[in-house]
Amino acid sequence: MCLATAAAIASIAGTGISAIGAMQQGAAAESAASYNAQVAENNRIIAEQNAEYAVRAGQAKAEQESLKGRAALGKIRARQGASGVTVGSPSFVDVEEGAREANVLDVANVIQNAQLEAYGYKSKATNYGAEAELSRMKGAAAGKAGKVSALGTLLSGAGSIGSKWAMMGGGGGVGGGLDFDLDTPVAGI
Repeated sequence: MCLATAAAIASIAGTGISAIGAMQQGAAAESAASYNAQVAENNRIIAEQNAEYAVRAGQAKAEQESLKGRAALGKIRARQGASGVTVGSPSFVDVEEGAREANVLDVANVIQNAQLEAYGYKSKATNYGAEAELSRMKGAAAGKAGKVSALGTLLSGAGSIGSKWAMMGGGGGVGGGLDFDLDTPVAGI
């Protein structure tokens, strides 16, 4: 086997290996992106669950706050009754109304804080969902890019090998190849 033939075979092998490498690189990037998409999707689900838990916890805490307020109001009534204040007097009504309003405000603050916490989790869930979609798109693009790169490598290699073949004299007239006489029989054929 001559050096030129060995070089052509090496070029073919190198082109094939490069093409396989490009496809594997694209497939690996696609797999990594798919993994990242699944992680982001899992995080989205967890964030949505956390939002639900925050609302439920806020509702429970608001109920506790309401019960505490009612208990405090009961204590106020008991103390005022024990002190001899007339139940319908303006000071009695003002104190009771003030305690009731404070309790309503405390309950509203608890609910608002829970809603804000839930909103934060829902925002995270939306971001994770977008991240998952972006990773899926990157993965699809990486898979296609690997195939396109492999095709480009094969075409480039074929062009290079064809050019070398022509220079070696096997190109059938391109670049000064060998002249063949089709009327002359070839030995053994």
